[in-house]
Amino acid sequence: MKLQFTRGTELSALRVFPDAAAHRIRITGRLDPPAPQIASLSVAQNPYPQCGGWQYRVPKGVLLAPDASGEFSAEILLPPDTPKWSTEQPVMLSLTFELPAGEIAWTVFGLRDFKACGDHFTLNGVPVMLRGRHDAMVFPLTGAAPTDLDAWLRYLLRVKDWGFNHVRFHTCCPPEAAFEAADHLGILLEPELPFWGTIDAVGGKKYDASAQEYLLCEGKRICDAFGNHPSFVMLSPGNELWGSAERLGMMLDQLRAHDPRPLYTQGSNNFQFTPLELPQEDFWVGVRTGKHRLLRGSYAECDAPLGMIQTAAPSANWNYSGAFSHDETESDSEDICLTVQQGTGIAAVEAAAHRILHPTKPVITHEIGQYNMYPDYRELPKYTGVLAPCNLEIFRERLEQAGMGDQAADFFRCSGKLARDCYKAELEAVMRTPEIAGFQLLDLQDFPGQGTALVGMLNAFLESKGLIAPEAWRAFCGDLVPLLLFDSFVPESGSIFSCRYALRSSRSEISAQPFRVTFAAGERLLTETSGEIPAAGPGLLDLGGGGFRIPANCTGSATLTFELPESNIRNTWQLTILPPVTPVSGNIVTVRSFTDAEPHLQNGEAVLLLPEQITEKIRGFYCTDFWNYPMFRSISESMGRQIPAGTMGLCIDRTHPVTRALFSDDYSTPQWYSIVTNADCAVLDDAPNGFRPIVQMIDNAARSHRLGLLFETAVGGGRLFVCTSRLTECPDDLCMNRLHHAIENYMQSDAFHPEETLSADLLRKLFC
Repeated sequence: MKLQFTRGTELSALRVFPDAAAHRIRITGRLDPPAPQIASLSVAQNPYPQCGGWQYRVPKGVLLAPDASGEFSAEILLPPDTPKWSTEQPVMLSLTFELPAGEIAWTVFGLRDFKACGDHFTLNGVPVMLRGRHDAMVFPLTGAAPTDLDAWLRYLLRVKDWGFNHVRFHTCCPPEAAFEAADHLGILLEPELPFWGTIDAVGGKKYDASAQEYLLCEGKRICDAFGNHPSFVMLSPGNELWGSAERLGMMLDQLRAHDPRPLYTQGSNNFQFTPLELPQEDFWVGVRTGKHRLLRGSYAECDAPLGMIQTAAPSANWNYSGAFSHDETESDSEDICLTVQQGTGIAAVEAAAHRILHPTKPVITHEIGQYNMYPDYRELPKYTGVLAPCNLEIFRERLEQAGMGDQAADFFRCSGKLARDCYKAELEAVMRTPEIAGFQLLDLQDFPGQGTALVGMLNAFLESKGLIAPEAWRAFCGDLVPLLLFDSFVPESGSIFSCRYALRSSRSEISAQPFRVTFAAGERLLTETSGEIPAAGPGLLDLGGGGFRIPANCTGSATLTFELPESNIRNTWQLTILPPVTPVSGNIVTVRSFTDAEPHLQNGEAVLLLPEQITEKIRGFYCTDFWNYPMFRSISESMGRQIPAGTMGLCIDRTHPVTRALFSDDYSTPQWYSIVTNADCAVLDDAPNGFRPIVQMIDNAARSHRLGLLFETAVGGGRLFVCTSRLTECPDDLCMNRLHHAIENYMQSDAFHPEETLSADLLRKLFC
């Protein structure tokens, strides 16, 4: 707090309206008393460490002619060499006023133009893709956002190191220090008004005059306080709003009339299933342009249909361009009443007739990702501040009570690697979609609330979990992303493998440079392609493609690499080459229930159980859980929708002969997609402590079932192998056939001697 005494005139409320293209600024402010003054003005590069000494003094005094209320406006023409602010060169300027009596006032600003142009954004006339993260103000040590510049510099440097140039603040506005740090680092910010609900029209059931007046006043205050910061480029009235489109448009009109500098949107993902575009908004944020026109790869079951990453075999050849087509077959004609998620609960809302949205403004995909993973209990000692990790302590206790406490580290590692791969697939699909102007990821960082959503590559303290290095993440989430487009991660040996080469650039320009694409199986280089990337501006650049025949004797893990040596960028994809499908031998005893298995087991035989019925089961689901299970289980139950599977991928004994035959890693990789999708995992909670399936589905931390996909046991004098995947339903599927072969070969070998034992009573209960 400070007291400031002025001798005469007070100059306050300075606002700077830049016009970078014309090298001009308009200045508004307030004089008290409201008498005309001739001011001396100077502009200089603000003294951040990396800045030089550019400065300019306006040659003549500037007349400040206030109206009766003291408000004045003036225009200043700046020289052509005035440095501009951009994400690549965030040069800040200071504007200083000196009045005749010696009073001095100053403010900082950036000379930049951030605009919506057709389907994309431009910064100083150059197209820029927003690579954003969602921010919910998670600060577990203090429970509140820091207000010092150093803390925000550390935070935003971490964000930038992971390839992001944009942050959307979920229903909140950060403090001044956040804008200062973003100014310095070239980060584009979108604060949001603190509202998640309905903006109804006057006379509507949910019309709340005081709430709407508060939101308008708060929006104007945000603009007044932070509008000079060049990092403040966008403003949203709230998250996932419903109500009156006309009323929302009126609010945007009032906000823009008060301050036209930021770009405005109607809100983040408004009207969910019935999206619409307002004439007053500058850009649109959402998850679909129609019920089946999806803009992200994952959804909650209550928001079904689910996304491509949840419902299709892993591929690097799809994008979201279909959501922008002009087919109208999905439109409905009547208004509808919907039950929707709102926060951690549900609400009934009146919605306009379902129609297809054909955006005419830049599109940002809303809260993409949300790939949950198992907790890392090594974080517990880090909670030394106001937030106690009671949630994590409860989860750990449940795991120990379930007899799986020693698997915690395995569950974290395996679920985390699957979540990492899902994020890569999600972000590359966005990069392959030229119609998308930006994304807002949920999230880079874990969120401790709403039932605990451990969705980040960084923990709640913004520390890396060790699942991927920042430079590897930037290869698919940076300003220059090499892309290879191909259909399957599990090619067949002897087949033709084809792919196309592309580059997504957010840089103002890239120089001509060589690129190199390699396909290697272990130490064996199968093919290598070199080419030249032409000098280009930002956008999606098609570089052609190629193909080759995989040798018939080549199987196993393979790595596909797209490298830009001069830019020091390398993007990689892990593939698995499997041999062709051949019929299984049928030389082992195969049954559909434990009842049928028992006579053979009592004779000491080896039996394969492919159960038709499992009394306690969780459906197979390849993708890791969305956001978190407790929250969306409750919402789905309330809405009468399907309960989420709630699982987090596989934990695989990669040393076992069966999994070695599929060249498995220790977690879910694409050769397991069809196997898992055609499976129901058996709940083995009554198995002895220490029993480990060969392939175990990881359950969420709130439920902690022991889930078996493949397991073996000695029982009744015989040997039993259980596979809960429906292998015989897909006899021509490359991966399922390979698994069937591997099981048969193993069961006919001397290695098939299970050491662990499950009781016949347990097996009867599960598989009768």
